[in-house]
Amino acid sequence: MELAHEDLMLLLNGLYELGEESFSVVHPADEIGELFRVDLGNATDSTVSMTTGAVTYEDALDEIEREHGPTIRKELPNEAAYVKAVTASGLVDIQNREELDKFITRYGYQDLQEGHPPRYAGFDTNLLPWRMHDVLGIDPVLHTKSGGRAPVNGYALLEGVDKELSISYRYGKNAMPASALADAFGSEYERLAGQPTEDNRETRLGLREYRRLRETRPHDIIPTGTGDTNIIDGCAEYYADKPTGVILFSNDYGFVDKARVRKVPAVHVEFSIDFPRRVTGTWEEIATLLYELAVLFGVLVLPRATLYGVWEGKSERNWKDEEIDIDTRSEKLAAILERDQPIVQAHALR
Repeated sequence: MELAHEDLMLLLNGLYELGEESFSVVHPADEIGELFRVDLGNATDSTVSMTTGAVTYEDALDEIEREHGPTIRKELPNEAAYVKAVTASGLVDIQNREELDKFITRYGYQDLQEGHPPRYAGFDTNLLPWRMHDVLGIDPVLHTKSGGRAPVNGYALLEGVDKELSISYRYGKNAMPASALADAFGSEYERLAGQPTEDNRETRLGLREYRRLRETRPHDIIPTGTGDTNIIDGCAEYYADKPTGVILFSNDYGFVDKARVRKVPAVHVEFSIDFPRRVTGTWEEIATLLYELAVLFGVLVLPRATLYGVWEGKSERNWKDEEIDIDTRSEKLAAILERDQPIVQAHALR
């Protein structure tokens, strides 16, 4: 069964209904094993215990490389991507939250009724895979205050960023044979034949975010070349004679410095090196964590179900709809999902 990211709450509800209020999320490789444990409380206050932190995970990657070689190791996200995916879920915050909040308060929250110019947010290539509109809390649809002021009024979609992501995906390395992945990580990986490698899956998350913002949010398309200098120059030139303004976000200090030289407001987004061993969050955040890690790792094993972020035959439509494949190993869980999915889909169409 294929479930969209937004419908993964059904999986959590099904597990809860079957008495699996506490469960482990496991990577099938012996060197990694349990990534985290979920204790489902109420929908707004549940606990996630991070069994495998970033340092432990890096040690596991080193062991995999010794056993299977560097190419196989690269089929898994590195420790930085692991931390970023957990951050993207909303369960863990960015490192420099106070600095970012001050920056957004200074340049955002424009009072359009008083004639202040709208302000659009632009993301560097290194941030697009990590759901920055949610992490930063700036989305104008989700975070508009009473009185109509929003942190930003839309998004500056930088053509150079789109090109960098597209080039990276198009010319990325070829997929590994599924048999080699299965030998290293477990038989579950036999289903990954012909699917993108890990770095390309990360790129796909960025491409999907770019297109989602283009399809569903107010935006400007900014003509730019690739590379930091061309992207920043394109922004500066585009907004020089526009009534709107732009603020830029990047995980690269060099990008931020170059933007400030051009008098374009920019700020560095800093991720933590590791994350707390115990965090609390909502079911929605846990569902997002499952989606992000299923795509990056390819496979996650839960009680009664195996989650495939990629699988042989995954289509462009599956990527667009942010779908993962749920291999239910329990007839009862399959029945619950088949019962509830049409109800949710019908409600979404209203």
